[in-house]
Amino acid sequence: MIKLLRVDDRLLHGQVAMVWTKNLGIHTIVIANDSVASDEFLKMTLGLAKPMDVELKIENVENAIKYMKVNMESRQNVMVIINNLSDAEKILKETSVKSLNIGNLRERKDSVRYSRSMTLTSEDVRICKELIDAGVELELRMIPEEKKVLIKNLIK
Repeated sequence: MIKLLRVDDRLLHGQVAMVWTKNLGIHTIVIANDSVASDEFLKMTLGLAKPMDVELKIENVENAIKYMKVNMESRQNVMVIINNLSDAEKILKETSVKSLNIGNLRERKDSVRYSRSMTLTSEDVRICKELIDAGVELELRMIPEEKKVLIKNLIK
């Protein structure tokens, strides 16, 4: 079962690897990213950040979507991590996932700060509004214990 679809520009790090996986009982972490999927050094580095008892798959976005479709209702608890809203939009349009967690989006060129952990470009805002209009819950939360902050209340 897909337990969490998360945007985090850091991809896999301690917060995700330890806190989210433990809280959700994650068996498999899927990193969906075209450039990371073809970079052996990054794949090795990310592999060092995962918990020992959790499987890590690093796929391009297209293959991650295929994997998600097969595992939507499996007994395995899956967390999918992408590092940008554009890839999240592709995944959400192709799967039945209806919730997106945003953990961290650092400052980028032409981005505006909406919270201490999230900046959005005008294209990011467009994507968020489109997803919200399509019925997807977009929430900002660094760790599971934090209260959900709905993105629709931040971007108005």
